[in-house]
Amino acid sequence: MEGRKTDPKAFFSIIRPQNCVIGALTVIAGIAIAYRVNPVGLLGDYLYNFVYGYLTYFFVAAGGNVVNDIFDIEVDRINRPHRALPSGRMTVRQAWVYVVFLSILGTFFAWLNGPYGSLVVVIFLLVGYAYASKVKELGIAGNFLVAFSFAFGVIYGSFVYGELVGSIVIPVPTWLFFITAFMILQARETIKGAEDVEGDALRDVRTVARVYGHKVAAAVAFVFNLIGVLCYTLIWTLGFASWDLWPLLVLGDVVVLGAAIAPLTGYDSKRSLLIGSTLDKIGALVGLIAFVIIPLYGIALF
Repeated sequence: MEGRKTDPKAFFSIIRPQNCVIGALTVIAGIAIAYRVNPVGLLGDYLYNFVYGYLTYFFVAAGGNVVNDIFDIEVDRINRPHRALPSGRMTVRQAWVYVVFLSILGTFFAWLNGPYGSLVVVIFLLVGYAYASKVKELGIAGNFLVAFSFAFGVIYGSFVYGELVGSIVIPVPTWLFFITAFMILQARETIKGAEDVEGDALRDVRTVARVYGHKVAAAVAFVFNLIGVLCYTLIWTLGFASWDLWPLLVLGDVVVLGAAIAPLTGYDSKRSLLIGSTLDKIGALVGLIAFVIIPLYGIALF
């Protein structure tokens, strides 16, 4: 495998750009939410900070995806042999150099937004590497870190805004958005663990499905999704979102409830598990769109 010719496209595909592009919007949401709660100056004054925050998340997430694939290469030979490393389109050495490059870029843009935020990013990078190298094998803890990594963007965005205005306070709606995203993604990771039991056995990854069985995994995912729906709904009922945006509430709740129910209809059915994980992915996307629209709509009304 190492002797195969490197495919330049592999450097693009290995970072999962679609996930980075979408996930980086959580930082935009975090800044907008914090501004809505504590407006200082005009929103346009923070345009560069929005851009720096977005690029920070993009490059940090991209580097994390590469590290994840480096440590997952043996598992991916079974579960996802088409990926860059198991297919031989990129060498492990090239992947590590790429990780360093992406991490430096992410830290640089974080530093442009403030020293404390850049320190948070460095810690986040180290935690991500620990996850990929060892913690992932713990399964449940690994799922926790995957969900946390995506959802943390909204916390980071609010942190960045707080550092800029001299008052680092993470507002309540930011925490609700964070918990919503975290729970939905935790549910999805639990379902994916049930889908990948064969490959996970190679590294003895202790997912809920492997340790307690598919039935328990489906029940755990159900609970996580319900908590996500509850927190998402609270954003409206507590007055943090305008009822003019009720279609986003209904759509998000219906999709995630569908994700909660699907695995229960067939605990070890590939089709049911795929439906559940796909609906969770769609639900997370709907929630992310809402996270961006809600504060901006509130600012426009204000």
